[in-house]
This record gives sequence, structure tokens and C-alpha cells, in this order.
Amino acid sequence: MEFLKKRIAIFLLLVVFGVSASAQVSPSKVFENSYAKEAAGDYQGAINDLVGLNGFDYHKSLRLGWLYYLSKNFDISIYYYQQAVKLRPKAVEALLGLCNPLEALSKIDQLEATYKKILAIDPMNSKINYALGNIYYYQKNFILAEKHFDLVIDLYPFDYYSNLMAGWTKYFLDKKNEAKILFNTVLIISPSNKSAKEGLALIK
Repeated sequence: MEFLKKRIAIFLLLVVFGVSASAQVSPSKVFENSYAKEAAGDYQGAINDLVGLNGFDYHKSLRLGWLYYLSKNFDISIYYYQQAVKLRPKAVEALLGLCNPLEALSKIDQLEATYKKILAIDPMNSKINYALGNIYYYQKNFILAEKHFDLVIDLYPFDYYSNLMAGWTKYFLDKKNEAKILFNTVLIISPSNKSAKEGLALIK
């Protein structure tokens, strides 16, 4: 944590003293240069282009969160995504971005809390409902997992992953008839799926 604080402090000092040439050009040009360096794989260069940029604090924080994530500096990525969330609490994109470094560091409790914040704003988000369902499934909280998988299936009945996970969830909830239907649906989507076949073999 002390190392992280020092790295962030150094970055902020660079901003204060305006050592970056980005202060001399327009914001759009700063971002254009940053995008170009990201595309070339020069993530540190893309970060440096944003140093000293005045204004656009939300957009800068969001971008720095992404760039530090790409460069695998996950703790610093979390810091900047959290700054973006503070600036725009209802911005789903910032919360979605925050999920990336949290997942990379296996911070499951924080990840779950972030998923819930997203669903409070966007309750029909299929990606996050599925992801939260997965967390509950592996925690063996099958009742909550079922709720989220069922919602995804309502939105996307032909979705492979949600049908499979819902099938196993209902199996463990002893809803064998529903599980059988879901496993058979999976085999319509993916006829050779081993997991669905195993599930059907367990249902007498």
C-alpha cells in the first residue's frame, strides 16, 4: 500500500508542476496522441500524454484507469476508476471499468459490491446479472444465483452460458425438471456439450 501511495504521489506531482507537453496542446489532441500510443502498445506513453491536462477530470480518470489496467498496474487502475466513480456516481461505464482490475486481483467482495451498484442503476444489464449469478453460484448461494441467471435467460433465451449455469443451479436446488429442460436447451445450442450431458445423466 505504501508503494502504491508513493507511485500515485509521484504522478500527482508531475501534474502539479506541469511537466508534460500536454499542457501546451488542445485536450482533443492530448487524447488523440494517447489513443495512438495505446494502439501501438505504449501504455506508459499514453499515460504520460495525459499528465498536466487541465479539465476533463472524469474522462482523464476513466482513461487512466483503463491504461493502468492494460499495463497491469491494477491497484493504480482501481484508484483512477474510483476517482471517475466519485465524479460521476451514476456512470455505468466507470463502474464497469472498475470491475476489470477488481477481477484481475480477485477482490471478490469489492467486485460483488460493484456489480450491485451497477444493477441499482441498470437492473437489466445481462452481463452483470450473469457475472453476479456466477459469484453466488460458486458461493453455493443457489437461490440468489437462480434469480440472476433466470433474468438473463428472459432477455436472451438462446444464450449458452446462462442456460448451462441455470441448469446446474436448478439441479442443486432439486428442481430437476427445470434443470432437464435447460440442459436440453444447451444441447440445442451446443450439441456436444459435455457438462449438459453430465447433468442429464444425473437426472433420473
